[in-house]
Amino acid sequence: MEGLLLRPAKCYRVVLLGSVAVGKTALATQFACGRFPERCEPSVEELFSKVIEVNRTPALLEIVDTVGAEHLVTLKDLYIRNSDGFVVLYSVCSEASFQAVRPLRERMGRLRGSRAVPLVLVGTKADLDAERQVLTAQGRALAREWRCPFLEVTAKSKMMVDRVFTQVVREMEALAPPVQEAPRIPNALEMWPAERFIG
Repeated sequence: MEGLLLRPAKCYRVVLLGSVAVGKTALATQFACGRFPERCEPSVEELFSKVIEVNRTPALLEIVDTVGAEHLVTLKDLYIRNSDGFVVLYSVCSEASFQAVRPLRERMGRLRGSRAVPLVLVGTKADLDAERQVLTAQGRALAREWRCPFLEVTAKSKMMVDRVFTQVVREMEALAPPVQEAPRIPNALEMWPAERFIG
């Protein structure tokens, strides 16, 4: 039994959402595997998992890397409905990818109804300043509007990558519905009457 790790009490499914080529796979691979993929082949989905510690409590993250293709809307909708948290990504080098996150967020709200949408907004490829089309201030303003954390990251050098997932865990925990305590059941002695009349 020695050497075996216990499964963390907390397990969350986190979905990466955003347009094609914003860096979803690079972010997930760098976080979960500690390497930057030089080439990413588009796939329908990829699953990654990693245990991290947030507020001194271990949590298992199951990360779903979704393809950005629009024709896979049904699969994406399924993940939006059934997952715990979200990382919404755009590339700072692509104004179009930034514009695409707003309708995505609206769709998330519709699909989840009254349930909270714990998410982190992430601008990727922050190291490519010469190619930048989206200002940091634009990302911050959108995050303020959505009331969510915002980060700019560079998967290549792992800048802020771990923090993305720490933040999404904090959001999931902050927005989780309060746990209702089970009603207290009195023990047998408390239920037994103080005096009994026989006859």
